[in-house]
Amino acid sequence: MWWWNGPHPMWGMWVFPLMGLVFIIVVLFAISRFFGGGIGFCGGRRYDEIDDLRREIRDLKDEIAKLRKKE
Repeated sequence: MWWWNGPHPMWGMWVFPLMGLVFIIVVLFAISRFFGGGIGFCGGRRYDEIDDLRREIRDLKDEIAKLRKKE
């Protein structure tokens, strides 16, 4: 149990398995945050690019229609 008769116990007996367990818990938490609920790591909601592009196209069409009416 002692490492080369030194004053400290062997670190591998409890520290490294504990660090491994903490790492696995953090990874599982990150995976659950990424795949579940639509919330990313930064806390923001995932947005739908298609809806944004459709809205932008609609706005541009409205603006073109306004410019054509002015002429």
